[in-house]
Amino acid sequence: MTKIISNLDVTKLVVDNPIGKDNPPLLSVHLSTHDDQPLPTQHLLQSSDFEVNWENKLTDSQLDKLVDSGWLIIDNVFEQKALLALQAESGFIKYRDAQLTAGIRISDIRGDKIRWITKDFFAGFYYLQSINALATLFNQSLFTGIRHSEAHYAYYPVGFGYQWHSDNPAGRDERVISAVFYLNDEWTPSDGGTLEIVDKYGVHHNVMPVANRLVIFDSDLQHQVQIAHRQRYSIATWMRRDGLVPFIEDII
Repeated sequence: MTKIISNLDVTKLVVDNPIGKDNPPLLSVHLSTHDDQPLPTQHLLQSSDFEVNWENKLTDSQLDKLVDSGWLIIDNVFEQKALLALQAESGFIKYRDAQLTAGIRISDIRGDKIRWITKDFFAGFYYLQSINALATLFNQSLFTGIRHSEAHYAYYPVGFGYQWHSDNPAGRDERVISAVFYLNDEWTPSDGGTLEIVDKYGVHHNVMPVANRLVIFDSDLQHQVQIAHRQRYSIATWMRRDGLVPFIEDII
């Protein structure tokens, strides 16, 4: 049995010292009881391959939309080398059953399999560094107070989705901004797996999970993943304002 404990414990809020140019972003320290086999991409990548000029990607009107309605889409995020590396890495790793906050997997609520991104996954780790650079922009522009980010690869088998939920469970507010990066090429409407988001005005939006697309939204917004009709790969991401808590993965 696989036990995955993610950064779900309530920790001290430290929004008075958010990440920025003078305060480098923290990346979660991950502990694991086993080592994975080296991945083909590890020795071919550099962090510079994942650099994104977020100020060019995000216009003032897009930032206004994020504040006003709570969500936005950025397409063509990475150059081809970085995208291919993330796609390759997502296909080589061993996925594990996701769990609900209570620690019990209920497949009729969520059917995804996941793998938390650690320093052992070069492409994913560089992806997180790029996300932290985006968080720096949000801190400077929107005063979000983000301290660190976390992410996991997600795989939805055919016939599964994730029912309506918020990324901040009741009574929680550590997650500030959620993001999902998509990895599937040539996704069509008949493939299902659409992300459905309810914005701050109560309007429903359907987002196709097409490769190299990043969807960013307020972590309090309700959303769901509709049933996928082909294997669906993505990276679920959260930008948080609380203190850093390590991830622990145990094989039981």
